[in-house]
Amino acid sequence: MQNDLPLVSIIIPVYNGEKYIGECIQSVVDQSYPTKEIIVVDDGSSDHSRQVVESFGGQVHYFYQPNSGSAVARNTGIEQAKGRYIAFNDGDDLWSPDRLHQQVRFLEEHPEYGVATGRFQHVDQHFKLKSAVPVDSTSAPVIDEAMSGWVYHTLFECSWYHIIAALVRVEVLEKVRFNPDFRRGQDYDFWLQLAHHTRIAQLESNYAYYRKNEESISHKPHLRNYRAEIMEHNLCTHGASSRDGRSISQGKLNRLFYNVWFEYGYELFLAGWYRRALKAFNIARRKAPLSFSSYKFIVRCLVKLHQDRSPA
Repeated sequence: MQNDLPLVSIIIPVYNGEKYIGECIQSVVDQSYPTKEIIVVDDGSSDHSRQVVESFGGQVHYFYQPNSGSAVARNTGIEQAKGRYIAFNDGDDLWSPDRLHQQVRFLEEHPEYGVATGRFQHVDQHFKLKSAVPVDSTSAPVIDEAMSGWVYHTLFECSWYHIIAALVRVEVLEKVRFNPDFRRGQDYDFWLQLAHHTRIAQLESNYAYYRKNEESISHKPHLRNYRAEIMEHNLCTHGASSRDGRSISQGKLNRLFYNVWFEYGYELFLAGWYRRALKAFNIARRKAPLSFSSYKFIVRCLVKLHQDRSPA
């Protein structure tokens, strides 16, 4: 019976997304799971996003806020949600039609997990959902044991999850929120928080389609190394161990921080920001003193800075 099914709240932030938001919402409306509420939080759009959203009428709850970033928009959606489970989609991404059926079923049958997530597929701007491979909601989902359980300590090495494929118990979100201070990588921080507080189940099915929009990709480096900041913040807050006692070693963390700072320094170097790159490579050097690459790029930065000061 429909009335016996738990309510799922779907939160969709949008900012100037008139081109794709309609298709995004439609993929949620078309979910075979019937007991759901759709919450769209408009993060200060100046285009026709509102008109597109309101064309769905009572199927969507619309909230507007001054532009504050997607983290604040998602947190606003969480505060408005009434469901037992919370799911997230982004304004240009799509869902497989039967995903909620399968995820709700899994979490109802496995109370030891607080999150059920699945696979996602990268698609381009021209992808249409009719091309998607359907999820078999009649069969029991298959869990990937290697990527499930208490996985907090493993996420410092590799984060393989995507927020648009996740279903989260609402009680978990009493402890977890998106951090608006991280303008980049906030999803990664969110996953680290989730993984600290609860077991995560990675299911084998493909649940979402992530639209790679070349128009929105910025090739300019950020002034902050968000990846390093997020890792440091979570290590200081939660430590290096998962709740089951497994941990990541300090040696491995040093190597990971070396990679994060070296890659960031390389981005800065390619952008011509040599002084900032020099600082990043020096941090990398301290994390892995025996690595030759950081010394090589420190010298290259110093040469570039000297050339910039030299008279023409």
